[in-house]
Amino acid sequence: MRAAVSVIGIGLLLLLAVPAFAADDLVAFIDVAGAPGDGEKALASALKRRLAAKGVKAVSRPAVDVYEVQGMVRMSPATRGKETIRIDWTVFGPEGTRLGNITQTRIIRKGSLDRRWGAAADAAAGSAVQDILKLMPQKNDGAQKAAAPAGAAP
Repeated sequence: MRAAVSVIGIGLLLLLAVPAFAADDLVAFIDVAGAPGDGEKALASALKRRLAAKGVKAVSRPAVDVYEVQGMVRMSPATRGKETIRIDWTVFGPEGTRLGNITQTRIIRKGSLDRRWGAAADAAAGSAVQDILKLMPQKNDGAQKAAAPAGAAP
């Protein structure tokens, strides 16, 4: 009997740990890999903030009925003390289907992102957020207005 109580208690704790979202909420899990320095964490955090400002809630792990945005960072040598950074953002629907891809490429000073990304992470997220939102079908008018670019007609 004691084991049954423990299993029920654990089940309740797990149920309480899962955030509740309304059926019309846009929810996303963001994951970034391959970035040097603090780039993985910085890019994921910056994109979470940018999406939250547009009405998309973030979760800390993949879940049912949640979009997934995967960022893959690649660095390659360029000329004269420079390197090329490429970020590929892939958006997956709640059912796991690939909805699309956004690619960002910049030439930067070699080693400039080897430690802290700071404003570079925010700039990359800001540049990608509208294109990412276009890949997430909107569930209601409120979310569509949140995702519409400034000055766009409803």
